Amino acid sequence: MRILGLLALVLIVGSYIYYCSWLLLKPFLPEDHYSYYYFPDQKYVYYLPSLFLLLILATVMSTLGYILINSEAFSKPQVPPWVKYGYQGPKIPNL
Repeated sequence: MRILGLLALVLIVGSYIYYCSWLLLKPFLPEDHYSYYYFPDQKYVYYLPSLFLLLILATVMSTLGYILINSEAFSKPQVPPWVKYGYQGPKIPNL
């Protein structure tokens, strides 16, 4: 299990270093530099985090929706406490 955690840590740190160098170094490299072609186009610097954020939000909202739909609080009709004890509300006279 420790090896899996170490692998995840190395993957995350490596991705972070690659992304930061893509974001911060590529604009200053000349187009004929050898490392210029290791990075995709600059517009994807903004598209990728936005896509990941949307996927994470969609996953979280779908999970919450699934939990709420399948919870017992929404499976039974909710009866207000005053109806349980026979209170009918204020009497309104007919005019």
